[in-house]
This record gives sequence, structure tokens and C-alpha cells, in this order.
Amino acid sequence: MHPRNPYQTPLDFENLAESFPPLSVHLLKTQDGRPVIDFKSVEAQRRLTEALLHRDFGLKLSVPAGRLCPAVPNRLNYILWIQDLIQASVRYDELRPERTIGIDIGIGASAIYPLLACKLEPNWEFIGTEIDELSQQSALKNISQNELSSRIRVVKTSEHDPILLPLFQDDGVMYTFTMCNPPFYSSSDDVERSAEGKAFEPNGVCTGSDNEMIVEGGEAAFVRRIVDESVNVSTRCRWFTSMLGKLSSVTEVVQALRTHKVDNYAITELIQGQTRRWVIAWSFTDIRLPDSLARPTSDSLRQFLPLPNELQQPYQPTLDHISIRSALEGVLKNIDGVTFTELDSKDSPTSSPLWELLVKASRNSWSRSERRKKNAGNAATESKTIAGIPALSCTIREVSPLGPSSTIDGKSKLVLQCSWVRGRDRGLFESFWSHVSRKVGVALGGQS
Repeated sequence: MHPRNPYQTPLDFENLAESFPPLSVHLLKTQDGRPVIDFKSVEAQRRLTEALLHRDFGLKLSVPAGRLCPAVPNRLNYILWIQDLIQASVRYDELRPERTIGIDIGIGASAIYPLLACKLEPNWEFIGTEIDELSQQSALKNISQNELSSRIRVVKTSEHDPILLPLFQDDGVMYTFTMCNPPFYSSSDDVERSAEGKAFEPNGVCTGSDNEMIVEGGEAAFVRRIVDESVNVSTRCRWFTSMLGKLSSVTEVVQALRTHKVDNYAITELIQGQTRRWVIAWSFTDIRLPDSLARPTSDSLRQFLPLPNELQQPYQPTLDHISIRSALEGVLKNIDGVTFTELDSKDSPTSSPLWELLVKASRNSWSRSERRKKNAGNAATESKTIAGIPALSCTIREVSPLGPSSTIDGKSKLVLQCSWVRGRDRGLFESFWSHVSRKVGVALGGQS
């Protein structure tokens, strides 16, 4: 579960019913006297969703019979992770985008994702696409009754349209992200087999229509289509994302990305009770995410993960923190085309470091081949900054060492971490850190 999700502890249904009386008639008592609701009751689940949205977000919701009534905690997990994604993407931007515009693919009858997102982020805007007429009208009603029509627009689509239709239309708009909770099943038989194998979440009923639940090829085929389309509109959106309900789908989507030579992607695992979901995001920009967002620690995902954007180098614990920083700054000052500034550590995306530097390199000036070219007067072959954009941006900070090899004689090693934040050339990032970390070791007296 996302750490900011407020539903990490079991719900107090009695307290919730006090804030939303229509839920009261669905309260039951367990043998030990605890109030619960019957999750096998369609009406009870609908009242629960309405109650949570009313109490915790000030939202009104109405969903017609036969359409999915969303579970709020699961949907919120996805939104919170996208918040993190966007914040990490702009943290080092000197000029941040004026607008944050998302596309919800298949907004559904509830319009749950844009409604939640717009309540959490007062400056976000949305376009939602919808193929089903009844769901479109219901979404418009929910948007209107929550007075969000100026920020959420719904576009009717057809099965013949591109899934990413808005990106193929208005060329004047730069979108921030797409999101999608795709149809899970490939056929009615697939639905029946799943129902026989396990109960629907959360141990209850499924209330969705066929078009919400079923698509040819299942969710993996649907998201692979999004990947294929995204290649053709790569400059129109910063991040493409989708929820996935099967681990096997993660395999297929990652393979599709690798087929298109997309190495800039992220995976997260969202767990809510017994429900496990995955979200995958990819980008054609030079924005690089911290490993905490892109590389979950789950063993089941290890083979699908992108390469790390964070590299560490330990040093012997014989010097103090000031000495290692002084050595680092001395190394950076001696590299042509490299600049650095100190960041406010309280804004760090992870635990606050002792200090953190934002480092920018306009070109590769540190490799032996580039130094030889410079000495030979052949500077024209160097990789230059394009339109004022550095060839590489990264942060360097001191972090706490982890693991059994983190100490020597009871003293903690000093560890520098280099995090790639902007750039397209992974080899450039890795060679830069290899050069810097080695030079720091030399400056510290041959330690590394």
C-alpha cells in the first residue's frame, strides 16, 4: 500500500456510517461484536464507496446499475504513485510546466481517478476517454455534481479510434501523463474461470459491464497497443502509465517496451489487503526517476526491472563528512563543462542526506578519448549541449551505508550516491560516476 494512503488500518464501519447514514442499514456484527459490511452485497459495496468519498474527499458519487463501483483504497494507491512520479519529474526543473494535464483512458461511469486526483491536486486537469455511452453520461454527471467540469473533460471514443486519441488530436497541448485501468479479462469464459478460482475482491461481487471487464487479448494486449501508439506520439506526453492486474501482463508489457528500445520505464507494486496490482510507466523524455519509484524490491519483479538510476561508492571510515565532500567538490571543479550547486536537503525525495549537490555536465570531457581529442585540438567532436540542455544531470549525496559490509571495525563506511535525474545516454552517466568516484578515492588517499 502507498505510504500516504489513509486506509492502511482497518475501517471503522460504525464511525463511517455515522458520517454517512445510508451505510448504516448495511452494517452487520461479527461473532466478536465488530461492525462490518457484507462485501457480497452490491448495494453495501456501493454505499461503502459513496461513504468513503463523502467523508474523506467531499465527493458525491452515483453509478448506474451494471457499471463498476470502484474500491476507493485501490484507486487512491494509483493516484498517489502518479503524484510521486510527477513531483520527481519536476523536482530539478528550473522552469516547471504551468499545467499538469492527465489523460484517463476509459474514465468509467464513476470518473473516480480524475475526481480523486482533482481533490488532491487543485491545479491538475484531465481529459477522460470513454467508449460506452452510459458510462460517459454517468461520468459527466459525477463531474458536474462535484463542480469539476472546468477541470475534467470527457471525450467519447469508438473501438476504431486510437486508445490515445487526445494525443493524436490537439497538437498544441503537452500532456503530463496518461493513466489506465484496462479491462482485465479476454473473454466471458475468462471471467467465469476467474470467478470459479477465487472470489472477486474484496471477497465479494463484481458489478461491471462487459466493456469495462473484457477486451480482446486481455489487459496485456490492450496495454501493448498503448505502448505501440505511444511511440508515434512520444513528444506529446511526459509519462505513459497503466495499471496491471496480472504479473504475467508485466512480462508482456516490459517485453513490448524493450522491443521498442524504451529503457526509461518504471514499475511499482501496489498492495491493498489481499489485492495485488502493478503499475508500469514509461517515458521518451530524458527524465530519470529515483529507484525508490522505479525499482520495487519484490523478488517476483526482479527480471522485469529497468536498470538502476542510482549508483553508490563506499569509502573507508577514516575521514569525516567534511573531508569527503571537500574531495568531491575538488574533483568536480577540475572537470571541464561541469557545474554544481547545493540543494536543500529537506526537499530530498528520500531520507534527508547530510548534503546534496545537483551536478550538470554540458558534455563528456572526462573520458580518456575526449581528453585526447581536446589535447589534439579536435574539440569539435565533443558532445555539445543541445539547446541549453545539459548532456547529463545528476545528484550526488552522502547516504547511510546498509548491509553487513557497511562497517569496518565497528565504524560505518562513508558512502556517496550518484542519482541520474536527466539525460539520454546511460553510458555517459555510468562513465561520469566511475570517473568521479575513482578520483574522489584518489583524493582521499587511495581509498575506495
